[in-house]
Amino acid sequence: MALSNVLETPAAGFNFDNTARNAAFEGLLAGQSPKPLKTGTTIAGVVFKDGVILGADTRATSSEVVADKMCAKIHYIAPNIYCCGAGTAADTEKTTDLVSPTSPSSR
Repeated sequence: MALSNVLETPAAGFNFDNTARNAAFEGLLAGQSPKPLKTGTTIAGVVFKDGVILGADTRATSSEVVADKMCAKIHYIAPNIYCCGAGTAADTEKTTDLVSPTSPSSR
């Protein structure tokens, strides 16, 4: 399947798709707007004509404490194949080590 068949180019401009959803929430919550919730890791990917750009933060937390300020969240598997992990960083690292043909644990 060609990549162009899977990905759709988003429409330009602002997107107000959640306006009706938010209005319904306000009705259910007696006039109180939903509050934003911080959930942790930020991972983003951008597809463009010649490739993909991946980005991630580097902080690993344990509850509200920053446990590691330089945690790798983008892991190499093979040329042109990377894995982005959010949550349970050790699991992501071990899994990518196992499937990567160049890692010592996969030999």
